[in-house]
Amino acid sequence: MNEVISTVVANGIWATMFVFLLVYELKDSRKRETRYTLTIQALSDRLSAVNEIKLESKDIKSDTNSIKSDTGRILVAVEKRRERLPKSEGAV
Repeated sequence: MNEVISTVVANGIWATMFVFLLVYELKDSRKRETRYTLTIQALSDRLSAVNEIKLESKDIKSDTNSIKSDTGRILVAVEKRRERLPKSEGAV
């Protein structure tokens, strides 16, 4: 305790307060940096999940367009077949 008092008297209270605040800020900024790193990691994980969903939705859209195209071709084939049938056979 005597050493602290002698340091304060020798260097002045302002110098001692400056050192105390500097050390406090360094410790605080280290904690803040850790929190920021964790936040960035969590956001990065979520972004990769969003990108996976985006790719899956593109696949689903492609499959849907393929089904739509196939359905259109089937309808055209059915209509052509109906045209070739005699009128009495085509009526249901």
